[in-house]
Amino acid sequence: MPFPLSRAELEKEIKDLFTSGLAGNVTDFYSWVKMEVQRKFKDDPSSTLEQVQTVLDEFIAHGIIQTNPLDSREYSLSNNFTPIKKLGPKDQFTILGALKFNPMQYVRTRLDYFLKRNSVREDLRLDLCIATVEAVENAAKYGDGLNVEIVFQLDKSNVFTIEMINNVKDFNLEDDIQRGKFSSTATLMRGMMVMQKLFDSVDLEISDNRKQATLKASRKLT
Repeated sequence: MPFPLSRAELEKEIKDLFTSGLAGNVTDFYSWVKMEVQRKFKDDPSSTLEQVQTVLDEFIAHGIIQTNPLDSREYSLSNNFTPIKKLGPKDQFTILGALKFNPMQYVRTRLDYFLKRNSVREDLRLDLCIATVEAVENAAKYGDGLNVEIVFQLDKSNVFTIEMINNVKDFNLEDDIQRGKFSSTATLMRGMMVMQKLFDSVDLEISDNRKQATLKASRKLT
């Protein structure tokens, strides 16, 4: 039975997503509301896509959010809206890694907002977002679809650091190769190569029992 989410609770969930820096279309926000409810209550919300669209329309009318001038289907926090919560040099959060929740768009837009609020210039923001999306994609494809813990941090020396921890699903690389699953292996390697090019340092550790992966990467922003 779906988790009963009232209209007020739905509005709060969506507003929290926007004030964290999220941007996307109505389907994205619907999937992220489902993700948050799943993560908190282990069930799908009773809300529908149409109800999410109604909330977005009302937020537009009240000047809380705006549409992208290049794509009217994409919504983001209005430049004129001042969030109540402050965003400092650290952002720590947990998402569900299943691809159906579009974790790449979630993390990309949240990271871009974090960097923008910390006055990081556009070309560096682009590099960091590209590299981070590769990390999230690997976590989504090789993880168990459950909790992915993420920390963004910008220290006083202007070094950006990301740390990502997630459980990995059971797989045997040699078996995959024998079955001809070269594409998944190539995707993993491509992602690591992109990260190594765009970060100054990248460290990926998988626990001895192959159940947990920890990624740490950093780049000096000059």
